[in-house]
Amino acid sequence: MDVAQLARAFAVPAVAALLAGALLAGCSDDPTETDVSPAAGISGQIGAVDIRDLFVLGGQEGETIPRGESVPVYMTLVNSPSDAETADASGGPEPPAGTDRLTAVSSSQASSAEIVGGTIGLPAGEDVQIGPKPTIVLHGLKQAVQSGQFVPITFRFERAGSGTLNVPVQAREGDLESYSPAP
Repeated sequence: MDVAQLARAFAVPAVAALLAGALLAGCSDDPTETDVSPAAGISGQIGAVDIRDLFVLGGQEGETIPRGESVPVYMTLVNSPSDAETADASGGPEPPAGTDRLTAVSSSQASSAEIVGGTIGLPAGEDVQIGPKPTIVLHGLKQAVQSGQFVPITFRFERAGSGTLNVPVQAREGDLESYSPAP
């Protein structure tokens, strides 16, 4: 075997090993590991309200939150009403054109839900970030939750109506360590 043949004999397996290593570098042995950035939450829309980066904050480093405990909900809300959406559905004093409010939150997996401080105003076209302090809290979990699970949450808006989204539970680690757990 000459030098060129010898080099090819060693180069082909070496290149294959390097490619396999590069492909596997992003893999993890933990199948429950989740992305912990707020952008890992889900997005949805209820009426004219866009819901972005929606997640439930779970336990530190993926610990389970026991039954009976509380968990906070974080997201960004964007009210994008059309010009036709100006009537007040509740019959009360009409708010400025295009304004909406998150009036209630509920979940079949919690005994109750609270919007701390009352309703949340949503001016037209503005991002309203819920976090990093808990403003929406699910109280009295009916079963334990851990990162990787989903919790159904119903949001009720004054004008946009209501809808339910399946919300992922994110571990309180990495970028989410600055987010507060439920009080």
